[in-house]
Amino acid sequence: MIDDQTKVAELMDKMQAHVPIPAKPTGQLVRTLRGKGLKINTDRPLFIKRVFYLGDEGGIACDVTPARGAKEAYVVSLTHLRLAPRHPLFQDIREYQRERVKQLIESG
Repeated sequence: MIDDQTKVAELMDKMQAHVPIPAKPTGQLVRTLRGKGLKINTDRPLFIKRVFYLGDEGGIACDVTPARGAKEAYVVSLTHLRLAPRHPLFQDIREYQRERVKQLIESG
């Protein structure tokens, strides 16, 4: 098992209470979304509007669809988003990201 289900549920509850959450995309996510026609960069934050759990395989995912009139929804892994260090959930999210990546490497 990759995720601690109790910790995931607690983090998702905290995140839901703070939406929209500004988060900057990683370079890898920028490249992927640009390939889908979205004009973004690593300096401009996206806003997490909703969170989902995609199971142990997918982890916590976030809806970062940029506009109401968007023709496609953009749901991305929380591991590809970076919060500002001053955000109240920075430490909790960073801990989740580190642990998830570590577990993925060990299981893979």
